[in-house]
Amino acid sequence: MSFCLGTLACGTKKVKENKMQESEEVQIENYIKKNAIKVDFKSNSGLRFILNQEAKDGMSLKQGQSVKVKYSGSLLNDKQFDAGSFNFILGVGQVITGFDEGIAKLKVGEKGTLIFPSSIGYGAAGAGSDIPPNSPLIFEIEVLAAR
Repeated sequence: MSFCLGTLACGTKKVKENKMQESEEVQIENYIKKNAIKVDFKSNSGLRFILNQEAKDGMSLKQGQSVKVKYSGSLLNDKQFDAGSFNFILGVGQVITGFDEGIAKLKVGEKGTLIFPSSIGYGAAGAGSDIPPNSPLIFEIEVLAAR
């Protein structure tokens, strides 16, 4: 099954959203601790970035480039909801915010893990029957090419 990684507009009250984000923050931190993950970078948006394979000679990615990635997506319970490869234009909103933000930190040939809250994922709407509302997401990413 393939999911659209496009952005979704969600109308959620700020107070409710903040409570859910706190809960997701705890869920994410518990997952990281349980799996002894060393996070390389945490952004203000809540994205956790883990570099799994470095490519010292790999080309850095730039906004507006066509990027080809191989990925698998899962929930914090390790249930995979999607996997595959596709091309998209980096940084222009063709994919969910967490995907755009995290992939921008990689170079061609690198592999990384992105863990992020629903506020930069599918939000209160979720996606289909496999991604419930307000679900933090994990993506294993490999950048195959960019032009």
